[in-house]
Amino acid sequence: MTIGSLQRFLMGAIALLLAYPTVAHAQFGEGAPPGSPGREIIHLTGDLYRFRDVRHYGMFLHTPEGIIVVDPTNPDTAAWLKGELDSRFDVPVRYVIYSHAHNDHAPGGAVFADTATFVGHENMAKNLMQPAAGAPLLPLEAHWDTNGNGSIEESEAPDAYANNFAEVDLDGNGSLSRREMWAPRFQGAPVPPPDIVYSDRMTISLGGKTVELHYTGINHTDGMTVPLFRDERFIYTVDHLTPKRLPRMTVDAGYAYLPDWLESLRRIDELDFDYVSPGHESVGTKADVSEQRRYMNDLVDAVSAAMDAGRTREEIVESVRLEQYSHLMEYELSIANNVRAVETMLRFVRER
Repeated sequence: MTIGSLQRFLMGAIALLLAYPTVAHAQFGEGAPPGSPGREIIHLTGDLYRFRDVRHYGMFLHTPEGIIVVDPTNPDTAAWLKGELDSRFDVPVRYVIYSHAHNDHAPGGAVFADTATFVGHENMAKNLMQPAAGAPLLPLEAHWDTNGNGSIEESEAPDAYANNFAEVDLDGNGSLSRREMWAPRFQGAPVPPPDIVYSDRMTISLGGKTVELHYTGINHTDGMTVPLFRDERFIYTVDHLTPKRLPRMTVDAGYAYLPDWLESLRRIDELDFDYVSPGHESVGTKADVSEQRRYMNDLVDAVSAAMDAGRTREEIVESVRLEQYSHLMEYELSIANNVRAVETMLRFVRER
């Protein structure tokens, strides 16, 4: 069996193209080498598959009564996938499961709307809805609003917004509203809203097969679903847990991720599975989940200790290196950003 790796990262970030051999890689493939097709379907085990669009991965489970798709990705990819499924299997897509509402994973579901029921977490459904004009800032956004005028000027904006402020400032008035800050992550191609929402856990059964949907709390977003294919021993973790790669932590979603993210990883680690299929990069194992937990705990502890010692943000970013994790992909790309993000989140939590 072979597995591709490498997908587009949200908002155009570029990953380092590295690979580390593991049991999972040996079994499911090392990743897409240069020159691989931009799209492909990869068999995992039994009737479970991944599909790849450059650097984005979704999944699907084939059953005698229909197909369950996880993350339609975008309209072009969904149309390609529908053609592939129609040619390979004589059953329609019956369910589309959304992992979360971000616009590099959720759009495209309309391609399956004539046969499929759409499922997502209740917060995912909420996040699809454009905020009303004049909607108040979310708590972390209000924390950035140092002048207290209810919007975010360029001098107040974190890097994720400051680096392309003019593009996000849709009305050109020199400040960002809640609606404008919502748009980069959630606005894109139309996304059919979930027909079914859940709060903590639900099970989808079709053709003698089941998929468990687990909500493990806030991590990359507040509406993330972790699908568990129990018989196949796989989970799907999209953006919040990528095996053998440092997480890309940002604070631009308008709420504090800590200590919630740590709790989410703990709850994921307690699920009954063997393999992790992320939304980017290669398949990993449960051991990779434990490594991510250690990294996150060590990162939080180190930043917290530096803050307690009275160090400035710049000093913390320079001094907290955690080189015991330098073997992970994107270490140099992400370590400083992650330290900066954790410092921001811890400061927000402490000052609330």
